[in-house]
Amino acid sequence: MVEIYAVCHPDDGQGVKAAEELLTHFRGNRFTGLLDGAIDVYMRSAGLHGKGSAPKPIPFPGLPHAQAPYVVVVPLLGENWSRAVENPADPWHDYTLRIRQMWDTRGRDPKVGVFPLLISPVPLSAELDRLLGGIQRLAAPGRPQPEQMQDMQLRDLSQGVAQLVRGDNKRLTVFISHTRTGEHAPDGIVERVRTSVRDTRLAEWIDCHNLQPGTDSTQELLDKASDGIMLAVRTDQYASRQWCQKEVLTAKRAGVPIVFLDSLRAGDRRGSFLMDHVPQLCVGSLSGDEADQAIRRALNLLVDEHLNRVLWRSRREALASRPGLDIDWWAPQPPEPATLSEWLRDWLADARKTGRAIDSTRPRIVHPGSPLGEDEMHVLNDIAIIGGIRSGLDITTVELLAARGA
Repeated sequence: MVEIYAVCHPDDGQGVKAAEELLTHFRGNRFTGLLDGAIDVYMRSAGLHGKGSAPKPIPFPGLPHAQAPYVVVVPLLGENWSRAVENPADPWHDYTLRIRQMWDTRGRDPKVGVFPLLISPVPLSAELDRLLGGIQRLAAPGRPQPEQMQDMQLRDLSQGVAQLVRGDNKRLTVFISHTRTGEHAPDGIVERVRTSVRDTRLAEWIDCHNLQPGTDSTQELLDKASDGIMLAVRTDQYASRQWCQKEVLTAKRAGVPIVFLDSLRAGDRRGSFLMDHVPQLCVGSLSGDEADQAIRRALNLLVDEHLNRVLWRSRREALASRPGLDIDWWAPQPPEPATLSEWLRDWLADARKTGRAIDSTRPRIVHPGSPLGEDEMHVLNDIAIIGGIRSGLDITTVELLAARGA
């Protein structure tokens, strides 16, 4: 579905290393579970016809042998590439020109994305600057950032790919869910989160800053919680707060990625079943740079999860069009009681309205990611049986569905 091409001159060793990092990241477990290579990464470096020739052409959409509807090019701009394009007769000049030409078509064909990355401190040559210098580069902030450049590059790229697939350049907004109640909350943790978000290309939304006087604050909270990504700062009394529970439940049911920052100090005497089934990172025992690093890891994970959801929405449309494939719910994440109950209520209401047999039907639910555990499946089936679906549920992943031949 999406093909990413990391392009670097073969004599730019740092570019080859950066390309390998891209391959490792996007071929890792975080982007599995979407079936049929929803995202693939390739390298273009070595000459197709030996040393001194250009790499194998990139199969841009519309060209012969092109298959992916979205093609992303990451030019890894180094000193040797910069030097090569100064010679119009060098094959790398035409190769670079072709990348620029495809980027120029973005207004007519939004399926091509070009995200350059500067890998050398040496300024670009005049010709390379003319061809690719005007395209906003990855990890090129307005001021220095206190994090690993590699993490920033990968986060920028994931956000850029998501925007390409969505078909817009809208900034991804981080909904910061928190409570101001609790004497044991780590000092300044929410402000640390806000500072970390501001050091990225992400936007932030937090109630104490964004809710305006005279507006419908309840509806705005729910609207914002059901869009973008959510970073929940779990302090001692967070799980028991009514609005924190409502924000998390709203996000889950809307398919919004959530990551919890565990900032407990004295502990949590109650907890809430609504707060589970999401990734969690610990910052409660950390301070200074270590806490900031944990927050940035959470942001990176959220952006990757957002890309996963965007790819899943596009992928399920293609899967749903397959003849003979009868799926009742394309769940954006593995189902749980908090999300299954809403879907089951609507499914039962529709079944009764249309006269569909309930007691003899076994609804099929497909989700991306890893299969649920045996006990998790038992609990969800019990809920369905209590609702009148005597045969229970058929809950599976896209990989298992493909293995069945369905």
